[in-house]
Amino acid sequence: MQTNRPKAMMYPGNNNFMQAGKVLLEEEMDSQVLQMWSKTDIRSDRFYQTGFETIVFDHESSYALATVLASVFNWEQEMVLMTRSGQYGEDTLDLRGEGRLHHLPLGDLQALEQIVTQRRLLSGILLQIESSEALSDQLIDQLLLLTARHKLTLIVHCEGPTQALNDRFHGGIDYMVGSLSPQRSFVVARRSKLVQTEGNSRSFNLDLYASWQRSMARRNAIIEPMCG
Repeated sequence: MQTNRPKAMMYPGNNNFMQAGKVLLEEEMDSQVLQMWSKTDIRSDRFYQTGFETIVFDHESSYALATVLASVFNWEQEMVLMTRSGQYGEDTLDLRGEGRLHHLPLGDLQALEQIVTQRRLLSGILLQIESSEALSDQLIDQLLLLTARHKLTLIVHCEGPTQALNDRFHGGIDYMVGSLSPQRSFVVARRSKLVQTEGNSRSFNLDLYASWQRSMARRNAIIEPMCG
């Protein structure tokens, strides 16, 4: 692990994409995201009652992922990145220069538990998957156990289509990042975690909380009781 202070996280061309995140508006888009999230029949205009919020960006999913990471983790905190091959995918934000990333293959549960129990500054796990089929039940059970025991943030970056991913994780995902099209992406965020990102972003152009607040302007003013 490197110990030098990392450079500020930047995203190429992000000045062209400072438009606020949007709440889901089109029925087709609503259906696509909700099917990726859960098999439960949820009305899109009442999704917030589940305790989660959805923000859509006019950019590829790597931008949405960069926004989440810049807003959730500070310079000192460490994270585990788990990928199928144990190698960086094309859409993965390059964090190697930040000196706070532990990179593991998806199936290496022994190494995952060792890192989680030994690294005091570890605060989150990022899964990068091509589909929900890439995740075994054993891996999911272990992840849920470790994240609950050590109070870690769980982020899942979906590089391809998934089905009912939140159901498989029994509600344990804090942030799900996915793609609607090559230039459209979304973040489903646990509200109790999302509110903690206020003022926390390490980049002015990658502020998840600000994007969420701007998206709220489009929501119906009548807010019914919610959970979470």
